[in-house]
Amino acid sequence: MKTSFKALFVAAAFATFSATSCSTQEGEQNADAAGEHVEAAAENTGDAVEAEANNAGNAMDNAANNAGAKMDNAANDAGNAMDKAGDAIDNAADKAKAETKEAAAKADAKMDKAAADAKSEMRAAEKN
Repeated sequence: MKTSFKALFVAAAFATFSATSCSTQEGEQNADAAGEHVEAAAENTGDAVEAEANNAGNAMDNAANNAGAKMDNAANDAGNAMDKAGDAIDNAADKAKAETKEAAAKADAKMDKAAADAKSEMRAAEKN
């Protein structure tokens, strides 16, 4: 009976050890799997953050390029408007110059005619 009690005790100890060992091995496997899941989630999060950062960078680049293009267009439009204004001023100056020359020529002709008329009247008055 002693031997069977001893055998029973050894069998119980072995069964307990096996259960603990199996449980520990299974726990280790579960921990490894959980670790792998955590690592994959961290990598996915890192990839998502990197993608969002790239998207934000691209959006900023596009916004800067669009703003630059709009500024260039506005500067070109302002330059064109200034050119048109300059041309209008030149045309107005040319027109004023021509009108002034024409008015001066008319005034000169009238003064010449008035002087000629005055000379004629003076000669006529001297004859009388």
